[in-house]
Amino acid sequence: FTLPQNSSEEKNYYAVTFGDVRLVVLYITNIWRVPHLRDNARGKYRERKKDFDNPAEWGYGQHIFEPINQGSEQYNWLEKELASEEFKQAKYKVVMFHHPPHSLGENIAPAYTNPIQYIDRDENGNITMIRYEYPQQNDYIIRDVLPLLENAGVQLVFYGHSHLWNRFVSPSGMHFLETSNVGNSYGAYVGDKKRNVPLDYQEKYAEIGNPNGLEPIIPTIAPLLDEKGKPQPYIASNDITVFSIFETETGTVSSYYFDTRKPNSNVVKFDEFKLF
Repeated sequence: FTLPQNSSEEKNYYAVTFGDVRLVVLYITNIWRVPHLRDNARGKYRERKKDFDNPAEWGYGQHIFEPINQGSEQYNWLEKELASEEFKQAKYKVVMFHHPPHSLGENIAPAYTNPIQYIDRDENGNITMIRYEYPQQNDYIIRDVLPLLENAGVQLVFYGHSHLWNRFVSPSGMHFLETSNVGNSYGAYVGDKKRNVPLDYQEKYAEIGNPNGLEPIIPTIAPLLDEKGKPQPYIASNDITVFSIFETETGTVSSYYFDTRKPNSNVVKFDEFKLF
């Protein structure tokens, strides 16, 4: 990465000021692993069956690249940044990272925490399964990061990863926007559409919805409709692309969609909200 000059000692997290916006960028991401549970999966939840006796081929689950839990170097840096004059004096306080704290998408499950490995063996000591669990109560974003951001007056948390558009608002008024529907969407898991999660593990993994509690917001202007004419709180499409614009003069975040199958069609503003 080519980082700003004032980045944190060449780490992949930093803060910059653009006009009256203070943007804090965190390195909150983990390795991508397949979600399915078939024998050939070196995935989020298990190792490949053929690799059980070959640790050199293990993937070790969906492990985190840079710690963000309380007490970590990045967490301590974030605390200092949120207490800085540059941050406190900014009119708009925005935090950006990759992994979703709230989402209807695929990648919200499992919890953002270090995988716990369990090795099951038969009566002869042979490995029958290597699985990984992710306790929901140990989600570092929900448990450690978001309380800091709420207390510091962050107005917008901006992220991607699941390749769809959806947004949420916390009880305190902090906005969450995942605006990454630009193709290769992983879908929105609502209704009958369910995530690939284990149903017989120790932990319970969310098949549908947002496992972290907040309900998605229906777009305020022109939501897409389902086959029954019901407004949908998301866009998850490989044909429609979405982008969002933040207008600092008015404090308005506007989202637009464009149907790539119709190059001459109009861009449609479908949602907007204000940061206060």
